[in-house]
Amino acid sequence: MAGIVTAGQHGQHGPQAGARSGRADESSFRRAMGTFGTGVAVVTTTGPGGPYATTVNSLTSVSLEPPLLLVCLKKGARTAAAVSAAGAFTVSVLSAGQAGTAARLAASGRPSGERALEGIPHRPGWHGIPVLSGSLSHFGCRVERELPGGDHTIFLGRVHELGTAPDDEPLLYYRGQFARLG
Repeated sequence: MAGIVTAGQHGQHGPQAGARSGRADESSFRRAMGTFGTGVAVVTTTGPGGPYATTVNSLTSVSLEPPLLLVCLKKGARTAAAVSAAGAFTVSVLSAGQAGTAARLAASGRPSGERALEGIPHRPGWHGIPVLSGSLSHFGCRVERELPGGDHTIFLGRVHELGTAPDDEPLLYYRGQFARLG
């Protein structure tokens, strides 16, 4: 098949011109992973102080039967602690028009508790956990397992409720910036 390069091959002319190799320190790892474009989602849960929410791009489908997905949340983050305590979370997959919401919920000094989602349209979903309005899809999950993952906790969730919205463009994240298709 013309134009397809399999793992371990660099095509006829060797590695791509200008390609760099080096030690996998934090900065170079972040830069290299930034070349992998991803969708953007928000993980929400509820707790004694109100809702908790954070932006993620680490969302992966794991299994169709049973329906499982995973998200990774920074260790020590308020939302990670709240998801662990609640044993449940919702993932809202963001549309291209929700970059402002994604940026706000990714900021380290963002409000928490009752003010966490202030001004962000949402509704109660599975187990009363917020679903962001305007999202492309959402998944209400029960935590099946928590696994250590370096400076993050990996939450494996069993999907108990899901929903999709009318077709819209997804919000993407590429090279440290929000992006759109096309």
